[in-house]
Amino acid sequence: MITSMNIFYHELIGLYCEVVKSSNDFLIGISGKIIDETKKTISIETDNGIKMIPKNVSIFHFLLPNEEWVEIDGKILVNRPEDRIKKRYKKL
Repeated sequence: MITSMNIFYHELIGLYCEVVKSSNDFLIGISGKIIDETKKTISIETDNGIKMIPKNVSIFHFLLPNEEWVEIDGKILVNRPEDRIKKRYKKL
């Protein structure tokens, strides 16, 4: 089960997310379902189409299946999704 403590080791595709902070003001407030993820970007399906958000300049809120919101700095997500499981993370 995906939780706030193990989200880094899970697939993000299918989760709802929102960009809450970014160095690019035009990205703040974009929200929707994650449909794809690459090493440096997250693609979000919004009401206005698909938006590609760079991870390294954004802070995201993810809605987990248990209705819990988790805030994650995109800088720590900059990695291929399949390689995240190999990393070790400090407790948040």
